[in-house]
Amino acid sequence: MAEVRLARRAVEDLDSMPERVAVRILDALERLGIDPGSEALDVKPLTGRRPWRRLRVGDHRLVFRLSERGRILLVARIVDRRELERAVGTLPD
Repeated sequence: MAEVRLARRAVEDLDSMPERVAVRILDALERLGIDPGSEALDVKPLTGRRPWRRLRVGDHRLVFRLSERGRILLVARIVDRRELERAVGTLPD
């Protein structure tokens, strides 16, 4: 089990979404925290951006990374799939 932390920007992203989308994303975050390696979640590493990964939730992508031996998941951004490339460009290494 991992603790899920949202960066300030991810909180802003989540607050700007319709309620039904936000509920789906919060549910996915809960499942991610319970088992980050679950086969049921659509998680993939971001090409060329280690250690960042993305979780697909409908048309949205959650950009996150594991830290402190997999105990903490830091979610940096929650964006529409069309905005993923631009959002990834702003991530720290």
